[in-house]
Amino acid sequence: MSKIVVDQVQKSGGVALTLPTADGTNGQFIQTNGAGQLAFGSPLIPDPLPPVPSDSPLIYGSVFTASARGNIYSSGEWTSSGPNSTYQNATAAGSNATYTHMSFNMFLGDGVPNGTSDIVYSGDFRGLEYRTILYSNGNRLGHNYRELFYYENNTSYGGVSWHVLPVRNTTGASITRTLNFMYSAYDTYNGAACGYYTPNASTYAATTGGTWTQGFTQASNTITSSSISVVVPANTTVLVMLVTSHNYQTTYYFKESSMFFGLSTFFGTGLVCDLRMLNALALLRTPTATAAVSKPEEIYTGCATVYGNR
Repeated sequence: MSKIVVDQVQKSGGVALTLPTADGTNGQFIQTNGAGQLAFGSPLIPDPLPPVPSDSPLIYGSVFTASARGNIYSSGEWTSSGPNSTYQNATAAGSNATYTHMSFNMFLGDGVPNGTSDIVYSGDFRGLEYRTILYSNGNRLGHNYRELFYYENNTSYGGVSWHVLPVRNTTGASITRTLNFMYSAYDTYNGAACGYYTPNASTYAATTGGTWTQGFTQASNTITSSSISVVVPANTTVLVMLVTSHNYQTTYYFKESSMFFGLSTFFGTGLVCDLRMLNALALLRTPTATAAVSKPEEIYTGCATVYGNR
C-alpha cells in the first residue's frame, strides 16, 4: 500500500489551497484565511448573554429597585441611618452629592458595595424589587398607588424606591424635552426627587465621569405628579433617576407611586429608550464604587465591553 503526500490541492481553474502542516485537535475543523491558506480552527463559543434587541419605539423600559426602609433611622435590627451618613431622599438625584452617591449605589443593590457590613441597603424585604426591568405596555411605566405593609418596621417608617430610565439621543443635536412622572413622598427624609446623569463623553467607552442635574424635589406628605426638563446631548445616553418614598397611611400601611407617563410624547423624534444601557443597568456592577462614591461611569464602560460601544 502506498500514500500520496501533497502540500496543495487545486481544482482545475481554481485557487490552489495550501494544506495545514500538522493535524488539529479533536473537534476542530478546517478553515480558510480567504487567501488559500487552510488551517485547523475551533468552533466559536456562543455569547453567554442574551442578545439585546435594537432600540425601538415599541419598547420603553426602566430598572427599578426598592427598599423597605428609608435608610434614615436607627432602630431594632437596622442600626444604621444610611451607608455613608444620614440619608435624605429629597436631594438624592443631584442636589446633594453625598445623598446622590448613596442613592445610586443603593439602586444598584447595596450602599456599601465593597464593604464588610451585613446591612444590605435595598431589596431588604419580601417581594421588593432588586434591579428589576420594567417594561411599558402603553405610555406609562412603573407603579402607581401600590399598597405596602411593613410589619417589621416601626409603625410609621416607610421605604424608598429608585427608578432609572436610560434615554438616548440618536441625532447630532441636543434635545430638551419634558418628562412626566408620578411620585410619593412623606417628609424631609422620606421625600422624592428626580434628576438625570449626563456622561462626559458621547460614547460609552470614552466615559470617565459625568454630572447630575436635579430638576425636582419634594419633602412634604403627598402623592401626585410632576415633571422635569431633560437635556440630552447629541448622540448621548443620559440616565433619568426618579427616587420616591413610600407614603405613610396608617400603622404599618404605606402607598407608593413611582411611574413615568406620557412616554410617547417624551420619546420619538430623536429620543429612544437605550436598550443596551437598560440591560447594563440591570446586570453590571461598578467594581470601584465605595460607600462614599458611586461610579455611574463604570456602567457606561461596562456596557461598551459587554454589549458594544456606541
